[in-house]
Amino acid sequence: MRRADPRWQLEVVGRPESGGNTMRLANHLWDRFGGLALDDIPAEARTVAGQCALDWFGCALAGSREPLSGILRDELGGQAGPCSIVGTGLNCPPGVAALVNGAASHALDFDDTHSMMGGHPTVPVFPAALAQAQEMGASGERLLVAFVVGVEVESRVGALIGGAAYRKGWHSTSTIGVHGAAAAACHLMGARNEQFAHALGLAASQASGLKANFGTMTKPFHAGHAAERGLLSARLAMRGFTSNPEAVDGRQGYADAAAAGHEAVNWQRLKEQDGRFLIEDTLFKYHAACYLTHAAIESVGRLRPQLAAAGVSAGDVEKAIVTVHPGLLDICGIPEPKTGLEAKFSLVATTSLAMLGIDTTDTGTFVDATLDDPEVARMIDRVEVRTDRGLGHTQARVELRANGHRLEEFHDTGIPATDLEAQGAKLAAKMTGLTAPLLGAEASDRLRELSLGLEAVGDVRELC
Repeated sequence: MRRADPRWQLEVVGRPESGGNTMRLANHLWDRFGGLALDDIPAEARTVAGQCALDWFGCALAGSREPLSGILRDELGGQAGPCSIVGTGLNCPPGVAALVNGAASHALDFDDTHSMMGGHPTVPVFPAALAQAQEMGASGERLLVAFVVGVEVESRVGALIGGAAYRKGWHSTSTIGVHGAAAAACHLMGARNEQFAHALGLAASQASGLKANFGTMTKPFHAGHAAERGLLSARLAMRGFTSNPEAVDGRQGYADAAAAGHEAVNWQRLKEQDGRFLIEDTLFKYHAACYLTHAAIESVGRLRPQLAAAGVSAGDVEKAIVTVHPGLLDICGIPEPKTGLEAKFSLVATTSLAMLGIDTTDTGTFVDATLDDPEVARMIDRVEVRTDRGLGHTQARVELRANGHRLEEFHDTGIPATDLEAQGAKLAAKMTGLTAPLLGAEASDRLRELSLGLEAVGDVRELC
């Protein structure tokens, strides 16, 4: 068990820890994770955590070249501080670093996902933890453990709240992720239960992000905003700032305001996660688009060789029928995408690109010029999306009709990898593809080694 950081052990004013269940959620979470140390984390969870860090740095570096990242730096980057803006050589205060790095790492929508959390787990948590760790001059081990704590907390908040808020239009990466960011920062600063409880309540009041903004620069901004707000919540709570610890799950809290109500929070589902490390269930992206388009892309990948064997080309396809859960229409159902960003959230576009053999693993594919290609436009017109409530959100069935042939494939991308070595190799190759063109092969390799060996890094300011 780690020791509390005396620099942050200030007097806390607010509700006493006794007094009913006012800190039920905070106590449940912090009794389990508040004192977590590296030796408490199973080898598999540590491996996946390192892979998350590897993937995050790759996505953040590549995303730092996106226009939205430049706009944020222009607006916020003039402030001096001890924290790095990844990929730029600029330093700034912790909150600015968390916001800009969080947004950059989600800019390409190429970062990891998590079914229990209901969104992207690393992009709100890791930039908040990195900024706090850099200000403190903390070790890589402390950063890694705090990151794991953040993912475990946000995933359990997601388990408790359920998917009702997401279905209503709230973006879980931000609204749930802000609690993980607060938890990671609290762990680094050695928060006691009551301090964490106030951070959690404060984070709940700042939970925001609307799915209406998917396909625009504002979606990745959500991730950065969650990282910055979660970090601020933790820092204020450590100084004695108070909140209602029941603001997540209590009356007139997040569950009431955004989800199915405080009486519908699922304590049984939360308790079922006891003893588990949910970070092991992280799902990684190998296509640079919304994760819920990946099952259809993978199905098409299996169908293309079958088409070739039948002597049929992609241009001969008369119709491609993509069947998914109806909930996907509000996430990646843009019917007539006009931009590269919109194409990332369009089943008709991503399926068409896969049909034509256009590389969906390449971030350069999702640019406006791709949508201007007449061949792509013709293929989009031939893709029909249907719905089936019997399918899960990570499942898709694709049927192709061409020259009298009917071919069909099914795929599910919601199953976490069991071969972590193979997963690591794929992520290393992905990172090299994202970072080597920007940093050069030698610097890219060094960052990969540091990310995967984070627990051995003496000072996280070595990372970037």
